[in-house]
Amino acid sequence: MKKYETLYKRIREKIVAGILEGGQKMPSVREEAALSRVSVNTVIKSYELLMDEGFIRSRERGGFFVRRRDEIQGNGGIGMAGPSPEICLARARETGERLDQLYEHLLHIDASFACAAPDLDILPVRELKRIGNGLNTSWMEYGFIEGDLPLRRRIAWDREDWDGPTKAEDIVITNGATEGLSLILRTLLEPGDRVILESPTYMNYFRQLAPYNARICEIPLGEEGIDLNLLEEELRKSPVKMILVQPNVQNPTGITMPDRAKKALVSLAERYGVYLVQDDVYGDLFFGAVRPANLSSFSDSPYLLQVSSYSKSLSPGLRIGWIRSPRFASRLTEEKLRLTMDSPRYSQALLAEYIGSRDHRRHLQSIGKALEQRLDEHMDRLSELLPEGCFLRKPSGGCLLWIHFPRGTDGVGVFERAAGKGLIAAPGALFSVSSQYDHCLRLNGGMKLTEDRSRALSLLSDSL
Repeated sequence: MKKYETLYKRIREKIVAGILEGGQKMPSVREEAALSRVSVNTVIKSYELLMDEGFIRSRERGGFFVRRRDEIQGNGGIGMAGPSPEICLARARETGERLDQLYEHLLHIDASFACAAPDLDILPVRELKRIGNGLNTSWMEYGFIEGDLPLRRRIAWDREDWDGPTKAEDIVITNGATEGLSLILRTLLEPGDRVILESPTYMNYFRQLAPYNARICEIPLGEEGIDLNLLEEELRKSPVKMILVQPNVQNPTGITMPDRAKKALVSLAERYGVYLVQDDVYGDLFFGAVRPANLSSFSDSPYLLQVSSYSKSLSPGLRIGWIRSPRFASRLTEEKLRLTMDSPRYSQALLAEYIGSRDHRRHLQSIGKALEQRLDEHMDRLSELLPEGCFLRKPSGGCLLWIHFPRGTDGVGVFERAAGKGLIAAPGALFSVSSQYDHCLRLNGGMKLTEDRSRALSLLSDSL
């Protein structure tokens, strides 16, 4: 048994026996480390397990407290308030340091299994190159802070079927979706605000929320997306400033919410007066015949914002994303002025010619079919390689596979061993501030399954 498991068991037994009573304050992370003669990280991991199972909880700047017995019995530890900022940052730092050390020594190894975008061979390289060659030189001048009007018009028009009625004035062009989310957080969040995330979720959210010392609460995903019952429980308990979700082709799981769940989610956010931010970067890569609707199709709430980009479906290097927000577009533009001024005009001019064209529509149809075939091939190969007890669900779109190894598997350890042999994927520890997904791994299946790539996948099973 590992040290953190031993400490977790000892504290849990004291709580169950009543030695540690409900409401009693726990030692701080550093105090417990000194008392138990273990490292701070050992205490962090044991406290995380105790919070995951509902035995203790954290309060903002108040430390850790034992839950009352009735709370423990009715909790189960899933979806409750997440770790304190102290634990979030310490855990991210610990995992990040291990990965950074590996990357420094493995820069020569193909990391295509870890990236989160399709291969270039199914992106519209020829069409975009042809349009680029025909552009005049007006793109060499400074652009508009909110983005060039022709592109904003194109986005509003092209996406109306799944965004709902949209005007060009509702759109702010950004340098990818990452800057888009950054602008939203800078505009709407204040230090210490409570933010709800899906669990697991995109790893970069934790990095973006850290400067605000946000109190993160993770709500688990079910078959139909974020658990709406647990979400409402959290909204009832204490004020929440923002909900950040990916209802279409979620990263890393690939789950897409059905329309009835999306409607219920929007209704909850409206009822409790919470900002609801949708990240839709993978929506265009849905496998179905009809592209799934965005949350804005079900509500015109001014507190509903959407961030997206063309990095996954067209070109990562063009760095074009956008925010859709009829209420806050002007404030977001002011914030962008302070941050980056404007976005690349060449990229905007190129996409203004391409978006909504017949070539664009054909491309979206073909890329979805190509990705689905590639993911099927990767899943077939993995089903041959992975041992009993592993779980792999086919995503609703995109290029990512979310692999569950048997409980108790050290996903970071699997990552380290596989990386040492030549395969780099993304360990599940990066996708949550808790330890719930330490036995998971995210893998990119959007590349051709060549013989070399097929052999590389065998390194994964060999590393378990």
